[in-house]
Amino acid sequence: MKKITTLFTIGISSFCLQAQTFIGAYTFDSVKTTTGTTDPSFLPTATGVTFGSFTAVGTPVNPNAAARFSFTNWPTGSTGGIADSLYSGMTGSLSPTEYYQFTISPATWYSISLDTISFTSKRSSTGFRSYSVRSSADGYATNIVNGMRASTPWVSIQGSNEFYFNHDTSSNTYNNVNGNYILLSGSTFSNLTSPVSFRFYAWNAEASGGSFGIDNVRVHGVATLTTGIHETTFQSISVYPNPSSSGIYTIDLGNNSDNALVKVYDIVGNMILEKEINAENKLSIDLSNKANGSYFIQIRSNNTITTKKITIVK
Repeated sequence: MKKITTLFTIGISSFCLQAQTFIGAYTFDSVKTTTGTTDPSFLPTATGVTFGSFTAVGTPVNPNAAARFSFTNWPTGSTGGIADSLYSGMTGSLSPTEYYQFTISPATWYSISLDTISFTSKRSSTGFRSYSVRSSADGYATNIVNGMRASTPWVSIQGSNEFYFNHDTSSNTYNNVNGNYILLSGSTFSNLTSPVSFRFYAWNAEASGGSFGIDNVRVHGVATLTTGIHETTFQSISVYPNPSSSGIYTIDLGNNSDNALVKVYDIVGNMILEKEINAENKLSIDLSNKANGSYFIQIRSNNTITTKKITIVK
């Protein structure tokens, strides 16, 4: 049996804001050429934040490389050759139906303020030349302000916040670039109390078989308690078995005599089950009809709350 501990209790006489910086790192370590369009790697974890999996939309059914998120079949617009290395020679455009996406959600009683997203970009010899990042904050209408952490001749900022690969070569020196960043400043990405999604787009590929790869994605921000909640250890709660081979779990509140509300969310934040625990202090939940993977159980009891990641492995 694995134990989990509730982390919060309401402060009676004072109001406080507790802020914690976080870095959520996506490493794509478990990606293979057979793992499909959802990154199967372990998700980042941080207090006050839930990170969703990276998914590929509008791409082939499998990655074209391992240990990074990389797919082919991006919009073309570059014919190749040294003369075509100029941004002014590109003829392609972003496709709103082909992208990589992930979602960040603030936990209950938290708000989050985002600072930057940094990542590594990688193109194959006939891959994309232009790429950008957009968010659900404006319905994916505009590219977010971007830049490079260090000066590099390989990538420049062009057009309206577009990254652009300047060199037309298959050399790994030119085509694997660290230090891309997205600047998430201002009120749009501050004090968020609802989920926000980000999409990575690529275009101006030299051929449909050319790839767009990203790696080492890091989300920087701050999670803040917003309702006078003091972080403390309150009491033990058990959720077992975890992982489960059947998808059936028992939640035991131990010596807590209060009723509790239990909600279960999938990895992208959709609530898939809601139940109450009665005075018996135990509840069996059946997720046997759900696919293998990770889910989140949120337990609210009186003035306490806890969230536990569970795994189904049939």
